[in-house]
Amino acid sequence: MINPIFQKIIQILDSFPDIGPRQAWRLFFWLIKQDKKFLDKFLNYFSILINRLNFCNICFFPTIDEEICSICSDNRRDKKTVMLVARETDLITIENLKKFKGVYFVLGGLILPFENKEIIKARLKILNERLKNGQIKEIIIGLPFTKEAAPTRKEIEKMLQLYKNIKVKYPQKGIPTGGEIEFIDPETLQEAFGL
Repeated sequence: MINPIFQKIIQILDSFPDIGPRQAWRLFFWLIKQDKKFLDKFLNYFSILINRLNFCNICFFPTIDEEICSICSDNRRDKKTVMLVARETDLITIENLKKFKGVYFVLGGLILPFENKEIIKARLKILNERLKNGQIKEIIIGLPFTKEAAPTRKEIEKMLQLYKNIKVKYPQKGIPTGGEIEFIDPETLQEAFGL
């Protein structure tokens, strides 16, 4: 009989994106084989994450304790140029290029049947308010080139039609149909976004 606590942990791991039951068990057994020093460190950092997690008031990237992330608070960044990304991993991928000088806006996912649309719709309302106040001059659409992203792209395009004075840029070339931003190689991304 498998311990019920083990089962509960496996259920939690199995609920992670792209993790199935087999991977959940592998992660579980890997984790319990680590030494106490590692596990204490893991629990300490995880506790900090749970208790001090915040989201940037401007772009919605996660932070610890801060109300504004290091990107949005950097005075060297061009706050009038905003790249819309679906997920935090897309922001990290583009930021690792060290070429983009603007700021980001994380939608929190895509408008999909199995994702929480409320988060995305609430964030789109916030973006719309920011567009109304005239501080944003350029929007770069950094969404994946997938059929799943099409409804989100259409929703954004519909909103942006109201703002003729805002320049809208799309990746020019290189990102294939079906391409996810976080998995595109750095050279292709630089070329696509003109960075």
